[in-house]
Amino acid sequence: MFRSSLWFLLLFLISGSLAVSQEKWTLDRCISYAYENNIQLKQQKLTIKLAENNLLQSQLELLPSVGLGASQTYRFGRSVDPLTYEFATENSKGSSFYGSSGVDLFTGFRSINSIKKNKLNLKIILQDYERAKNDLALNITRYYLQILFNKELKEIARQQVGVTILQVKKTQRLVDAGSLPKGDKLEIQAQQAGEELNLVNAENQLHLSLLSLAQLLDIEDIGSFDIDIPGFDNVVVEDFQGSAEEIYESAILLMPRIKSAELEVQFYERELAISKGWLSPSLSMIASWGSGYSDKILDYQTGNIMAFRNQLEFASTTSLGFNLRVPIFNSWSGQTEIKNRKIAVLNSSYELDLVKNQLRKEIQQAMADAQAALKKYRATDKTLTSLQEAFRYTENKYSVGLLTSLDYNVAKNKLTKAQSDLLQAKYNFIFNIRILDFYRGISVELK
Repeated sequence: MFRSSLWFLLLFLISGSLAVSQEKWTLDRCISYAYENNIQLKQQKLTIKLAENNLLQSQLELLPSVGLGASQTYRFGRSVDPLTYEFATENSKGSSFYGSSGVDLFTGFRSINSIKKNKLNLKIILQDYERAKNDLALNITRYYLQILFNKELKEIARQQVGVTILQVKKTQRLVDAGSLPKGDKLEIQAQQAGEELNLVNAENQLHLSLLSLAQLLDIEDIGSFDIDIPGFDNVVVEDFQGSAEEIYESAILLMPRIKSAELEVQFYERELAISKGWLSPSLSMIASWGSGYSDKILDYQTGNIMAFRNQLEFASTTSLGFNLRVPIFNSWSGQTEIKNRKIAVLNSSYELDLVKNQLRKEIQQAMADAQAALKKYRATDKTLTSLQEAFRYTENKYSVGLLTSLDYNVAKNKLTKAQSDLLQAKYNFIFNIRILDFYRGISVELK
């Protein structure tokens, strides 16, 4: 009884694990999984941590520096006591204690500008991280749609093989009845062999596209990997509402790469301000306290060695100093640095213009591709409707021996090509519409 229960539990666990491993992946799950497991994104998260550390360090550098120290000295033979400044010929010992602090009062606003620069650097890295996530999501969507396209192509190829197998049987009966020559049978069998090869090629293409997506997601167990087939309930193949310029105006406010390029201009402006700060005077303050103990300091009243606590007060010294630095000539390196930083600011502004122009071109291209795919879809849809009707007519005539197998194969090949073209146009339209939605700030979804 116990063994039966154990085997039942084992089979239940195995079947449960197989069900989990064979669960099909939706597009949303693929993207979420990639966000959590993609190695490049993990590396960028570490870069964000480094930028946060650098920002914190630049903020902490505004605080005063503080240092404490102590030393113990043993002197042998003739020496000068550092506290009494008297010569001693016998062995002696002493201790010293000190503390110091320094703070920059003015450095040409270099510290403030360094903090602002590090804040901008952190924002740039965060935007680059968001851009990497967007690029990854678009790549996953492209691979996902390619799999859906290949699945439908495989289904079309499978259906075509099924139709041809039926025609082979019909042709065999017609040949046996003497209505068709034996050559027609050979031709339709050749057609079947060709379509079976097309089915094998479609299966291979589907397998390769699944492999590509699984590798993009860094999935180790790719044998059971498969995707969920959405119904595209929210996809309407119709004219896209809106212009490329309207989408562009929205995109420049939303796209991380635009924000990153804008922040880089400000980043180099901060570096320019830091460079100018090196040419301004700087003022710092240093405060220190020190004391010590020596076995040569005597109490004037008792003649004995002064007590340790009394010596600390007796030998203590306090100082406060200010350091002013005025740069006069540094081989023109400061001016050269400022010129270079100005060039960097100008170059970053040009880079911003390039990024904006590239974004505009991408939107215009996506809009043109979507419109072309829509026109192709409509034209192919009409052609497919006509070809389906023509193929039914051809199939009926061929079944009664009024047409040759060559006529049948030509009509069937035209129908298959039209079905493939319609699929291609549909998925091109869906992908480019998703790109345009992405530029408008609408999340990538397939339902």
